[in-house]
Amino acid sequence: PAAGALGAALVASTAGVDKVLTCDGGGTSTDVTVVVGGQPALTTEGTVGAYPSKIPMIDVVTVGAGGGSIAWVTPEGTLKVGPQSAGADPGPICYGRGGTEPTITDAHVLLGRIPPHLLGGEIPLDVEAARAGIAELAQRLGLGLEECARGILEISAWNQANALRQISVKRGLDVRDFTLVTFGGSGSLLACRLVDVLGLQGVLVPPDPGNLSAFGLLTVDVRNDYVRTHVAREDQLDHAAVQRVLDELQADADAALAREGFAADQRRFARTADLRYYGQAFEVRVDLPSGPVDAELVTAVAEAFHTEHRQLYGYDFADDPRQQVEWVNLRVTGIGPIRRPEVRRIEAGHGADNARTGTRTAWFDERVEAALYDRTKLGSGDVVVGPAVIEEFGSTVPVHPGFRAVVDDFGNLRLARQTSPEVTA
Repeated sequence: PAAGALGAALVASTAGVDKVLTCDGGGTSTDVTVVVGGQPALTTEGTVGAYPSKIPMIDVVTVGAGGGSIAWVTPEGTLKVGPQSAGADPGPICYGRGGTEPTITDAHVLLGRIPPHLLGGEIPLDVEAARAGIAELAQRLGLGLEECARGILEISAWNQANALRQISVKRGLDVRDFTLVTFGGSGSLLACRLVDVLGLQGVLVPPDPGNLSAFGLLTVDVRNDYVRTHVAREDQLDHAAVQRVLDELQADADAALAREGFAADQRRFARTADLRYYGQAFEVRVDLPSGPVDAELVTAVAEAFHTEHRQLYGYDFADDPRQQVEWVNLRVTGIGPIRRPEVRRIEAGHGADNARTGTRTAWFDERVEAALYDRTKLGSGDVVVGPAVIEEFGSTVPVHPGFRAVVDDFGNLRLARQTSPEVTA
């Protein structure tokens, strides 16, 4: 999940998108995070299994909404989707490997939003088996066949939207300022619906979205994080002691980078601190400016803390001298930069019709004939207008009626409502 966020950060920044929500959809779950200015959001409140961790990690929220998530009926007679999953084996009913419970993938194939095969035809899908499984569920709910399938996808979209709200609205960010980057095998299937549910700027789908997490691993600098607790209120802070701790942590980070083989002129260091208002039980991480620890630096850090606290929680005590700022943890991160892969431009397109492969009956709000396109044949500037389905080896992008997809200079699909001015090649 972290690698996918890093890959999305590089792809988005190269495309000139500054504020990004990522949506990494797989077979059992969807992982989401936020990226601002090319940097994924970090948290020091993460966990490893059941154990809390204070080491900075990328702030990822996971929800049970993947292609294999099972649709089921509650004892009260309502439709639910996930978090339980059919997994890869036996998988969705349409896999034909013994699955008996309808899943999100079954709903997509029934509605014609994905082709009746996976991986370019290597894995055929049994549409009729999916139809029979969803028909049984629809009968229990008193719904029509397509109505039930659309209901499964609608619930899945809202599950994903709620996860995206957790890493945006809950963090004090306005989700409407963000573009969604979708990747993974199933990450783009509900992209258009998420635009409407959340009011997003639009969606960016990178080339080969199923491989973006692997690509992200190639973009990661070597990082070694060192932290030490140093609790003191701002008016009682010993500047010399803080400087000494930071110097010791930087020496540890420097030695680690030397062992990794980085020359002295390559090594970089980032300093941060966890601060809180005196009496609070949670901290906010802020950057420490370079230079010696003195009264000027401490004042600048306090101002940054007030600003970040207001951003996260909607208020601060900057103008209340009775409310002291307390320092809690000091951190130094040693960074060994690597050579990142180049995101290449693609050739100009000759019109989307050159990539058109046919049509297929599909259901969105109603039954339509959706145009089908081979993504590998689309070039920069080509425009696909919904209803349409853009297919490639490892992923599928349904373009809903009222939306269009524009291919940008780097091969990304930029989806938005047709009236939206943000979609440009």
